[in-house]
Amino acid sequence: MTTNLPISVRVLCIEDELTLLADLEEELCAAGYEVRSASSVMQALTVLSDFTPDLVLCDVMLGGDDQPDGYALHQHIRQQRPDLAATPFILLTALGQRSDLLQAKRLGIDDYLVKPVDYDLLLATIAARLASVGRVRGSQAYSHDELLGRMREVFAQLPGAVLLCDGESNLLHANHQAQALMQEHGLWRVDTQGRLGWPYALPAALQTLKRNIAEMSQDAVGARRVQTMEMRRASDAVLLGLLKLDGGEQAQAPQLFALFVCSAQSRPVPEVEALRLLFGLTRSEARVARLLAQGIRSEAVAEELGVSVATVNFHLRNLFQKTGVTRQSELVAQVLAAGWALPEMAGSCR
Repeated sequence: MTTNLPISVRVLCIEDELTLLADLEEELCAAGYEVRSASSVMQALTVLSDFTPDLVLCDVMLGGDDQPDGYALHQHIRQQRPDLAATPFILLTALGQRSDLLQAKRLGIDDYLVKPVDYDLLLATIAARLASVGRVRGSQAYSHDELLGRMREVFAQLPGAVLLCDGESNLLHANHQAQALMQEHGLWRVDTQGRLGWPYALPAALQTLKRNIAEMSQDAVGARRVQTMEMRRASDAVLLGLLKLDGGEQAQAPQLFALFVCSAQSRPVPEVEALRLLFGLTRSEARVARLLAQGIRSEAVAEELGVSVATVNFHLRNLFQKTGVTRQSELVAQVLAAGWALPEMAGSCR
């Protein structure tokens, strides 16, 4: 089970063909980008008043010959928005002649893609441009402190619990939901030295977390891992999603990691029908999984369902096979992770 990327790289998309604009937005959202759209230069300028994109994707011809075009928007951004000086600007157009490409290059356009849209090429071009200027890790556009401040703003808007720490597990920030998990349930804590701890986690889970962070320190910015934090009680199991936010390239700047905490306290246990659809379970298997995720022991599950413990164990083996786990704590974490994902399943990008 995976979680959504917490920091959405922001893309401003301008296209006057509304059907194509909708398709572009859908593809970019599916790729994990936060997308704002406009169908004219004037709309784009309005969007830019309260939206700072990491990349601009713009059609050349917008609304006819008497309307400002993509080049005009590019010129405005470069001259009037110094904060967007490093922001890649990609033109999207039906004009594919060599002279058109040369004009774009002379005017400082970063890339030029020709319609009809090849979405694989589009996504590859966007990823390459973002990587080339370091927009994902923020090394050029943001200082370490600025990135930390921006992440706090992002985390405050998320529905789940998120912790921000460095490579030494020093806690740098906890959003409201994460603080509630500490205050109400004690799932995590901070010691006198400011380091993040998990008081009820099994030693093996703590070693796995330490190893994951150490190994991710050698990975590129944007690296992700998911692990189960097994607790003394299976019902307290936590699914952690780890994301590397910053590589600490600046002098004395620590690396930054986001930890997304998925637990019974952070999301309600999904209903039986939702579990059936998500994991391809029978109704009986889904009921067993849901009861176990609520912290009910196998004997009590059997009593609740009016079956034998042997039958519960039979369903449990099937659940292991269908969810790809080998232990009950991992099964519980999978079910709880579904509780994180379900509210966003039908969501749309804005």
